[in-house]
Amino acid sequence: MKNVKEILQFDFSPTTFEQSASKAIPITLIHKIGNRISYLKAITEKIGESSFAFHDDSLKSKAYQKFKVSFVENSNGFNKREIRALIYGLDYCENNQTTILSNENEIAYAIELINSNWRDSFLKGMTIFLFKNWDSTFQKSIDKIREFVSLKIGNYNGNNIGLLALKSSKQFYNTKNGDIILGDTIVKLDKTIEDASKMLGVPNSWISFPYFSKVIVTYYEKSKSTIVHGIDNLIETLIKHNSSITNKRLLSKIIIQANKPEFAILQDKIKPIAFTHIGDPSNISKWSAIDNANDIEKSEILEARNILDEWIAKQFIDIFFRVCLNDDRRKRFWLKVASKNKLSFKVHGPTRTKRILQKDERIKEYLDARFNNVFSSKDVSAFILYVGDYMFIEFSDAGYAFYAYKIHGDSKPNLNHRLNSVDDLRNGNMPMLVYRSGYNINSTNSEGRLTHNDGDLGWEQVFEYWFKNIAGINV
Repeated sequence: MKNVKEILQFDFSPTTFEQSASKAIPITLIHKIGNRISYLKAITEKIGESSFAFHDDSLKSKAYQKFKVSFVENSNGFNKREIRALIYGLDYCENNQTTILSNENEIAYAIELINSNWRDSFLKGMTIFLFKNWDSTFQKSIDKIREFVSLKIGNYNGNNIGLLALKSSKQFYNTKNGDIILGDTIVKLDKTIEDASKMLGVPNSWISFPYFSKVIVTYYEKSKSTIVHGIDNLIETLIKHNSSITNKRLLSKIIIQANKPEFAILQDKIKPIAFTHIGDPSNISKWSAIDNANDIEKSEILEARNILDEWIAKQFIDIFFRVCLNDDRRKRFWLKVASKNKLSFKVHGPTRTKRILQKDERIKEYLDARFNNVFSSKDVSAFILYVGDYMFIEFSDAGYAFYAYKIHGDSKPNLNHRLNSVDDLRNGNMPMLVYRSGYNINSTNSEGRLTHNDGDLGWEQVFEYWFKNIAGINV
């Protein structure tokens, strides 16, 4: 018996129909439309951004001086252009005078003056000023501006797309913690940090404003468990944000997290970023606490600097004992010391050694600050580590003994000048750190030298005994 398809002589294939439909519009036309949409978006972005800009510094200066007189004399007489200039100049000062923002009475008067001459077009300037000065030390003045901007945007009934977008996202800036709310909301909506400016309806360039500092940090805090997958977007946004304050806030947190075994994969990625955007951890001033930092932020910045210093030290130890000496036992010993103690280090050696080390991209950018050339071309280098009260020296030649000098002792080598060779770091008159026979430790000294020779006890056991019991250093 024939079926329906055979009777009607109609054979319909949904799959074939779907495939044909997908090809109804030529791919070239799709690409052309996409390119034109991108072009229009770029124009819209550029126009929108320029409408927020103000570059007339001479008018800003005139408006500032006129305001100072007006505040004393309680006079008005400002035109629209002067009010607009005043809005952009609330944090402006000259001739040893103070900013309007720094004086609560002046900022209250300025708001009253702006309100009495109000135009909806002022909202753009008021908003940009708020976002640029979000973290100002003059928070009472910022609170007044925040309240005024929120009120005016709430009452806005025009059709400007940018202002309507700001009106619909008012919850992200009408309170002091609006930036934190935005960072949290981005995560809850499963969006990326790159969507931050879009959610506010502001130009992408605003990502550089201080308002976005805690947006970025909060986004990290709320998504840190999966940060491995979003680290590239986060770092890209951080670079666009371009703030030394946010760099320290965020990178310190990521460094501390990356120091845990399960996040070790982040170390090689975050290390050069921190080095470039904060600085070498050996330079303490680069890692000083940010202005108005709370105790937690101060502690995190210090901890992160120490961790980064440890990472760099471990990298140098690994490469030095592998490339310059090829001694895996010494490398393992010093990596253990670096893991359990805060230390700093320098490498002294011939130019040839530096050129060899420079070939390794992992330490190349850290090398100049940590390598000191000696005059001699003798192919022996010294790795100097400062741990606790001691200066420790290991040499790249297997025939050289290890030396331990007290940092404040008289025997310590003088490193205030360029060395002729690393042999200047040796002192054959120094006693042995440990005298032993068989399995017994007979006597010890607080300064001196040790060989890397095994006996009944391996040299590591002898070193560990002296480190723990004489130097008081964890191994």
